[in-house]
Amino acid sequence: MRTFFSCARFRSSFFILCTFVATLSCAATPRPADPLAPIARQFVLLGLAVANKAHDQYLYFGPQAWRSEAQADTRSAVELQTALEQLQQNLNAVPPASTPRLAQRRQLLLARIEASVTRAKMLQGQFPASFDEETRLLFGADVPARSEAHFQALIAELEQLIPGEGALPERMAHFRDQFVIPVERLESVMTRAMQECKQRTQQFMPLPAGESVTLNLTEDKPWVGFTEYHGDGTSTVHINRSVPVHIERALELGCHEAYPGHHTHAAVMTDALVRREQWQEFTFIPLYGPQAIIAEGIASYAPFLVFSEAQRQAFEKDTLLPLAGLDASQFELYSRYLAIKHELIYSWNEAARRHLYGGMSKSETIQWLVDFGLETEATATQRVAFIGALRSYVISYNYGMALVKQYVEREGGDDIHQRWAAFNHLMTTPLVPAELQQP
Repeated sequence: MRTFFSCARFRSSFFILCTFVATLSCAATPRPADPLAPIARQFVLLGLAVANKAHDQYLYFGPQAWRSEAQADTRSAVELQTALEQLQQNLNAVPPASTPRLAQRRQLLLARIEASVTRAKMLQGQFPASFDEETRLLFGADVPARSEAHFQALIAELEQLIPGEGALPERMAHFRDQFVIPVERLESVMTRAMQECKQRTQQFMPLPAGESVTLNLTEDKPWVGFTEYHGDGTSTVHINRSVPVHIERALELGCHEAYPGHHTHAAVMTDALVRREQWQEFTFIPLYGPQAIIAEGIASYAPFLVFSEAQRQAFEKDTLLPLAGLDASQFELYSRYLAIKHELIYSWNEAARRHLYGGMSKSETIQWLVDFGLETEATATQRVAFIGALRSYVISYNYGMALVKQYVEREGGDDIHQRWAAFNHLMTTPLVPAELQQP
């Protein structure tokens, strides 16, 4: 499921159309009646209908009959909005939950219905009043704004760091080119990276029985990496060999898309929430809603949990660079560059804020990303197209990751085992973004 356009940061790798029809077995001991079950079912049906009408991408692995019912729904966006608002009233009328976990489930379901109402309104041309209101309504997130001065300070650091003459974006592109994985070696490098991500993940958290990932190299896609979850713990990770894949992306993609990122999250969530709890609302994950930003945050934080900076550099230098046939002589400098460049991803939020609500034209936004995000014109053009299609979802790659990082490192402290426990808790607990923030 994870940007929807690439692991490079615009792809919807985790959120994809899935073919799995979940088969939920009844427990040997009769379960108490679930008062939220009818509401959860209606939420899925209405959410699917809204997503279909909007031509949104989503993850779905529930009963095929529900998908068919939603596809046959001919109601207008206004009618779907009305039905969702009635669903909100129905949920509010349900007696309070008997346990904290059930209260969390209810809170998340309410927030997800609110996001679907907002999406239905947007289909009618009724957009929120501001970028901040959109992120609150769609994702339950208040995203801090960053000034141009913030990005200028980072650019000044890179100006001193990157060797050569000429404009900084061109120097950066030339510097990065020496770390592109040759196409003929991409499969072997990605295979080894994913193996390492899985091995390290298994040291700290159990994986569902029978889970597996297949690597597929594809071409001519608008993304770098994309996870197609088939259900039943199996996924295909697609890597686009038509675009340059730099050496650091191998571990980033391996962790983000597979272990312990989107594939692992989908498999664990299916096992814990759909099969065991029989909470049907978790069979449907669109590209909006508070669960979406947490899911993308989990995948984006995954590489930082699996590897410390020293471990990452050592594995890349000793294993991946030789496997890719690349020169390691400037790798330390390259790693320092990556640490600074990573902070520039917050420029995507500000570009979206200006383009969607600040009156900045497409061409002006492209130039802004070149100036303050140090994007190439081609990458900035693709970024703006992504913003046009998925709007404020861009916050999930940076702010979503920041939320997950804050939560895991607060709950786990310096104990790596406790950090993994907190990370696993996020995958199996119905939380909203506000619960991840510092109390």
